[in-house]
Amino acid sequence: MTPPTNEVWTPLKVLRWAVPYLAERGVESPRLDVECLLARVLQCDRLRVYLQYDRPLSKEELARLRELLTRRAAREPLAYLLGEREFFALSFEVGPSVLIPRPESEALVEKAVAHLDRFPEREPWVLDLGTGSGCLAVAIAHARPLAKVWAVDLSPDALEVARRNAQRHGVQDRVYFRQGSWWEALEAGDPARFLVVVSNPPYIGEGEKGELSPEILRFEPHSALFAT
Repeated sequence: MTPPTNEVWTPLKVLRWAVPYLAERGVESPRLDVECLLARVLQCDRLRVYLQYDRPLSKEELARLRELLTRRAAREPLAYLLGEREFFALSFEVGPSVLIPRPESEALVEKAVAHLDRFPEREPWVLDLGTGSGCLAVAIAHARPLAKVWAVDLSPDALEVARRNAQRHGVQDRVYFRQGSWWEALEAGDPARFLVVVSNPPYIGEGEKGELSPEILRFEPHSALFAT
């Protein structure tokens, strides 16, 4: 069930209806999610949603919101619905072909940058194995303008997302994308040694599937999740 279209709907009315609707379907942060979806439909930030609580939604806005709420109720990840996720204070495009960046992975960027700073005389060549959305490679390149990063992934679709993220943050000239399996993807002429190697490889055992949320199990790419 989603909001009927034969009524006048405002952001406040949507919140009052949609928050319990998502909560009943197991969504962990229903109010935040509804606010984010409203902001996306209204093309504003969450603060502006609060400032226009009584503005009637157009038929087009309500139709778009109905679609997004239905998908979120089916447990499609919020980041996929919004098309982006913040990581290391940068906004990254995400979609079903890549894992959603996790906050805990920011520690890899912090450690990589700290290690680069220990060797200011060395040419900062970095390798990211299994780059996915490119969040590690792009964040490192963005944080250290002298760094050159080689980003490897087996999935061509993931690499397309990563390329767009490099362009989004202006580091496309210092991140080199390679398609293939781990080290084998590197080409003749690529560095034989790197100052830093980072990776967020598949890390979940097959026996742990039952512990995963529907958002992860149903929607995120299994090839990037499950160790084989």
